[in-house]
Amino acid sequence: METKKIKNIIFDLGNTLIFFDFWYFYDGLSRLEKNLNLKKFVKFISEKKLDTKLATGKLRHKDFFKILKKKFELKIGYKDFIFLYSDIFWENSPMLKIFEKLVYEDKYKLILLSNTDSAHFNFITKNFPVISNFRFKILSYKVSMMKPQSKIFNYVINKYQLDPEETLLIDDMKDNIISASKIGLHSIHYRSHKKFQKDFKKFLSAE
Repeated sequence: METKKIKNIIFDLGNTLIFFDFWYFYDGLSRLEKNLNLKKFVKFISEKKLDTKLATGKLRHKDFFKILKKKFELKIGYKDFIFLYSDIFWENSPMLKIFEKLVYEDKYKLILLSNTDSAHFNFITKNFPVISNFRFKILSYKVSMMKPQSKIFNYVINKYQLDPEETLLIDDMKDNIISASKIGLHSIHYRSHKKFQKDFKKFLSAE
């Protein structure tokens, strides 16, 4: 059976196109809040699934701040808090160059599929405007679904009428790759840029 040509490329955002590290937020906050027990702070966010609620649009950032301010007696104001929370990203230059080249060539349907929240995505589009070149975007906080749930991959396929056999996912998370592969998507697990370039070239040269 003949292998179908790749016509659609789905990009993950965090740690694929744009690097991030949540510890920038935690460290920045702990420098301002001298009495903060950082271990308990991080554990509380995780146990209460506050990060997941933000990423699925079920919790507003102002309420997120209020919960943490009350629980940990934070002195910081909301504006400084949300800046620290958002300023955790830096660009993956080689990947962004590849993305820009693909935009210029205009041969593929390019789709952004990201587990993110409104504060993070607004910060990214403001500071990394190249991301605005995505005409097609599925953001977890807008659709109340997250990777690796299979339903978000099915949602993308149905929304943009994609043939999974003609679609390639690029993502840094193994669970997302496994979930996407189960419904027939091709995938590249992004771990090192050198390895990615080889794998990516193979997919495109198959055309």
